[in-house]
Amino acid sequence: MKLHTVRRDSGRLYRELLRNQELEPAVLVEMQRTRAIEIAEFARTQTVFYAKHFADAGIDPGRPLTPDDWTRLPLLNRRMLKEHSDDVSSSEATPRNSRRALTGGSTGEPLRAMHDSRVPTLALAWRMYTWWGIQPWDNLARMARWGFGRFDTLKNDVAWWPSKQRYADAGLMSPESMRQFHAELTRARPALLEGYVVSTAAYADFLEAEGLRLPSLRAVATTAAPLDPATRGRLESVFGIPVHDEYRSAEVGWMAGECHERNGLHVFADARVIEVVDEQGQVLPPGETGDIVVTDLTNRVFPIIRYRLGDRGRLLDRQCPCGIGLPLMAPPEGRATDLLYTPTGRTLGQVTGIFSDVPEAVRQMQVHQHADYSVTFRVVEGSAPDARAHVKRKIDLLRNRIDNEVPVTIEYVDSLPYTGAKLKYVVSDVPRDH
Repeated sequence: MKLHTVRRDSGRLYRELLRNQELEPAVLVEMQRTRAIEIAEFARTQTVFYAKHFADAGIDPGRPLTPDDWTRLPLLNRRMLKEHSDDVSSSEATPRNSRRALTGGSTGEPLRAMHDSRVPTLALAWRMYTWWGIQPWDNLARMARWGFGRFDTLKNDVAWWPSKQRYADAGLMSPESMRQFHAELTRARPALLEGYVVSTAAYADFLEAEGLRLPSLRAVATTAAPLDPATRGRLESVFGIPVHDEYRSAEVGWMAGECHERNGLHVFADARVIEVVDEQGQVLPPGETGDIVVTDLTNRVFPIIRYRLGDRGRLLDRQCPCGIGLPLMAPPEGRATDLLYTPTGRTLGQVTGIFSDVPEAVRQMQVHQHADYSVTFRVVEGSAPDARAHVKRKIDLLRNRIDNEVPVTIEYVDSLPYTGAKLKYVVSDVPRDH
């Protein structure tokens, strides 16, 4: 029913995506190459940023782009996207067709990107869910950043009708909130539980400790951090069903996911381009590990072309025995997402996303939890004229959420320490077996 009523556009794209995954590899490659050049040409002619970005790299502005130009197009990084976000917005962007994509997660450098709301990207998830035996009309449960009010929750319920979708706020979990979430899921009987790795693992620990089960589940899926074999085994032991890995980002959305074979992640090559490059930006062949670079083939309001995500990974040069024609990548070696704890057992995840809706207030940040459970936010102040007021407001909200159980302080710094060219955004001195 959902495919023919309130989600008609998603249904049409869903059926197209199912056809695409049956294409011969050579046909799919040609489709991707054509779409990639089309979105790059659009970005060059319809945005201020890419016109200059490409010209500065020696791309002749008077000549149409061809597939041979692709690897000559310069790479984009997070800092560039953050500093030039206004100029990345295209001439097509309007308040009605643009949807904010709040980021900040594991990088500690929040930025404001936009999604093209004309594209029903939910269909990408639906296609992936079918690989696990989940249908678009099945009830779902998610553990992610939620924290919306009653009106947003009502809108979400209406959008998902006639099926149900239940959320738990992965940013702050306690035995009470997980017990309430279990009661909601017992009533809704979801077929799929999808969530951040650390949040799903914490929920599994809670269920086991309480002797609770969710018999309606047919699959579990995780995102936002690498799913290592030990964690996968632990989750499958508790839930008693297959656990699948998926790859997505706030800026781009869904990019790849495992099928039932779990022999690598299928890249959504009809909607994304995934490349792996070395430190100099040269494309690496399948099998070699490097930096993951993504292009969104569908976003015409805020084009993202050859964007370094900050994760490491490698492409795979083999076909999956499942019969799906989409290419494969190895599980990304992404950033680990750390948890903070309170003495009474509450957990706080995704804390580096606290400033995601005020990205101009913070250039960089690091969260340090000390052995006594106190927390220090080290902040490199952003460009907003009232940056410190925004930071204080957000930290005050965090203090209230944890009922001031531990001291939370702000320390303004000029820079943050790097180790091995990388910055650790969450540092914890609390023993893991606290």
